Amino acid sequence: MRPAVLSLIIALLTAGASYAQDNNRQQMNITSRSYSLKSSSYMMGRYAGILSDMISGALKMDISDDQKAKVSKLRDDYMYPMSRDESDLRKADMKVMKMLGDPSFDPAKVKEEIAKSDALDKKVSDMYVDALVSLRDAIGKENYVELNKSVTRYRDSLVQMRKNRQPRSMTRTMMKSEPEKTGTPSPAPDSKN
Repeated sequence: MRPAVLSLIIALLTAGASYAQDNNRQQMNITSRSYSLKSSSYMMGRYAGILSDMISGALKMDISDDQKAKVSKLRDDYMYPMSRDESDLRKADMKVMKMLGDPSFDPAKVKEEIAKSDALDKKVSDMYVDALVSLRDAIGKENYVELNKSVTRYRDSLVQMRKNRQPRSMTRTMMKSEPEKTGTPSPAPDSKN
């Protein structure tokens, strides 16, 4: 009797460890997959990311080659510099938080760093507005209105997916308003156990 009980305990422990390991692997895969599928614009700063989506959307519109050239030029003129400045802004904000974490911080130095951070934030905000004006001038007001609506819907669906922890591949499904397709069969309506 004892060898049978011992065998059963070993089998249960092995199965439990295997299940926990598989579950942990599955969670890690979901996390890494959703991270790698995030929009590259979210990896940039807030303004550079929105501008990236606007430029990409404008290039997909039915506009002339001259207009597409003007829109493409906005990446070099505005988006890349804004992205660098927003990265510097994040570093400056982290520096301020690190300074405040030290119990013997110098208030004058902290205020000076905050002033630098505020100036950089204003610079990026002004560049963003100038970039949108240039984009509007390049594609026209009517196209700009349509572009703004479509990009807003796209970004809203990405935010909603991030809240629901869905992979980015679901964007097309959400934008087309198609029901989600899964590999599991739906349960029978009148099944009895």
